[in-house]
Amino acid sequence: MAQQTAPKESPPAIVPFEKAESHRIRISNSVDGPVEVSRDKGVTWQTVGHVTKPATASVMGYLASGYAQPSCISATSVHGIRVRVGDTSTAYPKLINLVPSEFLQTPRGFGGHVAGTSGIYMDIPSGKAIFRELAPLAGNPVYLQQSSGELTPLPENYAPAKNDDLVILVERPVNGLREIDFENRNHGSVTIEYEDGTRKEIAEVLKPVYGIGRFDGTSYTGVGAINTDHCGVITVSSAPISTSPLLEGTGEERRGGFQIEPIYHNTQSEEAFADMILVIGHRDKQHQPDLEGTPPLFDGYIDLAWSSSDPEHSWRAEIKRGGSSWLPMPQIVGAKLSSLRGVTAIRLIRKKPLDDGWTTQQIAQAVQGYRNREMALARAGKMPVKRGTVVMAASVSDSRTKYVAFYVNGRLRAMTNNAPYSFTWNTGEDPDGECIVEARAEDVNTDPISSTKTRIWVDNANKL
Repeated sequence: MAQQTAPKESPPAIVPFEKAESHRIRISNSVDGPVEVSRDKGVTWQTVGHVTKPATASVMGYLASGYAQPSCISATSVHGIRVRVGDTSTAYPKLINLVPSEFLQTPRGFGGHVAGTSGIYMDIPSGKAIFRELAPLAGNPVYLQQSSGELTPLPENYAPAKNDDLVILVERPVNGLREIDFENRNHGSVTIEYEDGTRKEIAEVLKPVYGIGRFDGTSYTGVGAINTDHCGVITVSSAPISTSPLLEGTGEERRGGFQIEPIYHNTQSEEAFADMILVIGHRDKQHQPDLEGTPPLFDGYIDLAWSSSDPEHSWRAEIKRGGSSWLPMPQIVGAKLSSLRGVTAIRLIRKKPLDDGWTTQQIAQAVQGYRNREMALARAGKMPVKRGTVVMAASVSDSRTKYVAFYVNGRLRAMTNNAPYSFTWNTGEDPDGECIVEARAEDVNTDPISSTKTRIWVDNANKL
């Protein structure tokens, strides 16, 4: 298999390009730990989801993760975000993974990277919030937030521990891409256009794409939308977004898409020169990494933004057949390996760049989506609902405990050394909605021993 024979690859040297911070993502690696975003460089945070199952290890990655820089995003997709933590001693460095709710279980026939114990599993659906409009880009840096608030790169071969806070700096290029054109024929050109109008030919087509295959996560992506960008692959969906409650690979087929790969990485894979893959690169460099892990296609430029209600800010694929004008990507589901024969050109296009106002709007939508999910849990009786004044008690068994501190949404509300440990909480002091109440056991020096967090829905106005 390719995984056993592939040579070791070191991350490529990347020519710097100007970037600007869009927002930050912070994930607390604990059960019910918040998933938060910040637009002001970490001064304030807004919750968009929670961790349902924390990671306990890092695991061996896949070949293309070897092209990523350590402590950086190696892949961004609607169905998972991969973070390289391994050193450069192997072609398959260790990874940790951020995983949306549908992939808590591995679907039947799943062909991608299985997160296992390296997964930080979340209640955020595939194709939403940090797995879509707020997603990081390949190459974005990932940090460990210390108790002091300092951000430090992830240690080599880092293994996540309980309550670790990971912070992703989502950085976008100042002069981003507006269009990527592929002449779908042998020796066809690959041309990019930047937002400032500059056009540049960057590679050639070494094998055209002929059809559509079944690729993981495409049932959550949208026709013509970008499903994945990592250091060796761009995956474009041809399938509509499904509302089926079944896992992918179960029931009626709902996946469909094609991939764009650089030549060296393609020849190392088990699907080398397959019909559903568009292979690009330079013929004189096909025996060594070239485009792999480098901007603009496989690092730093391509995000996942797509919305059927906002096509101007969305990446979307279009095609030409013969001498036709540009046509929308056809909706094709399942393995249809000849369905793109006759397509003479493909382009990925976004007419309007993502600006600060757009990002702020997407954060607001993600926060509202999170609140809607939490309210549904409260209404279904799956989350405690509290009103008025209530007594919150801590269950503490460690004999070293001398104090218990109580926090509501990260703010200290009470501290006691009197067992049984409890505090009286006036829920009216907090806005209606989901609150995190933390009981933190501390020793004689007020150093933390353990912590228990409880999600509670405060409802003093609406009366669910």
